[in-house]
Amino acid sequence: MGQSFRLAAPRAKMSLRWGYRLGEMLFDGSAKALVPLLAVPLGPHNTVCVSKAGPSPIGQSQSDRCVAHMAAGDSHEIWIGKRSKRKADGEMLAGSRQRHKRAKAKDGDHERDIIPPITFSNLSSIEDVICLGLASRYFWAIGRDYVHDYYTSFLGRWAGRNIVCVGEDVKPGDFPPGLFSAEEVDELCQRTTDIPYDDEYPDDVAFPAVPFTLYHFTFPSISNMEGECDLKTESQLIYFQCRDEGRRSDKPKDPAFELAYSDICVTESTYFPEFVRSEAIALKPEFIHGPSIDVLGFGEVVMSRICWSTSSYVSMYDTSNISRGVWAGHCFDITTLARHGDETRGAEWKDVSEEVASEIAGIWEAEYGPDWRETVCNVWYQT
Repeated sequence: MGQSFRLAAPRAKMSLRWGYRLGEMLFDGSAKALVPLLAVPLGPHNTVCVSKAGPSPIGQSQSDRCVAHMAAGDSHEIWIGKRSKRKADGEMLAGSRQRHKRAKAKDGDHERDIIPPITFSNLSSIEDVICLGLASRYFWAIGRDYVHDYYTSFLGRWAGRNIVCVGEDVKPGDFPPGLFSAEEVDELCQRTTDIPYDDEYPDDVAFPAVPFTLYHFTFPSISNMEGECDLKTESQLIYFQCRDEGRRSDKPKDPAFELAYSDICVTESTYFPEFVRSEAIALKPEFIHGPSIDVLGFGEVVMSRICWSTSSYVSMYDTSNISRGVWAGHCFDITTLARHGDETRGAEWKDVSEEVASEIAGIWEAEYGPDWRETVCNVWYQT
């Protein structure tokens, strides 16, 4: 069977709900779930790259590629706490766009203030925001920003977090270097829990209590279970709900609602319009769609280097000691090149694109043979 692996951000106590054998997760497209978790959303017309924060330096190429890189320094000091998880609808709306206290409309040569009778921050749902915003074009100038804030809150929830793909066979006290402080490790080594490892019987308890391990951070009693989000589906559901609630079958279409379609119905690419591409990762240029790359992309690259388990049994042909990942417990971002430059302030970076590409090629070749590129592309086209 092989041990089960799960993706988690232990320090933030966040985990994905699903997990299974690494030999399946790495090759069946599951790793792509990491991309929206790590991508920092942006407005249009930005150039984007991937960055990584952790104990070892990785650099960015000066070419037109998107390469994995990270800031030199301790993983507890780089970007930790700068990204927040998605808030509940009401909480997010209450704190969104505080600068929009009033809208202004021109009346001849003078400006007059348009003060909404109900402030957007008091609304409890995104559907209410849309309906109020469509009351006038001035309200929509405010409301559309709330709408996009809501959508972008689904993206980048794990950006800047220490993440690891942890196996259930990890032993007590076996943690990736630098993930926890020495004091935290001592505390965790003394901790016990009644949570069993068997996912098929989640209500069972272990008696007597068992030593706490890194894998326990993937259980719902310890961490918040993060769900995957399809932004296109989410936004379309909102669109249809607003449409159905605001119009009877005998009532003509609302032209304002129809004009707002492109702001209400979005995809992830709406917030990642232009990207620096990495030929070292993408198998073909046409596979690149913003931060998402068909067949083999950044999700697979990150997952292949963040795995951690005491056991080396990973249900795959392993050529890289993958269960002791060199990036396990490190932090990652997908961000703009300009923002990366501002945050690093000209610090020197080391480009390891070729190193990573070579390691990825070794893993995939061991699994699919010397013609692995053609094989995996053919498999992808047939699915």
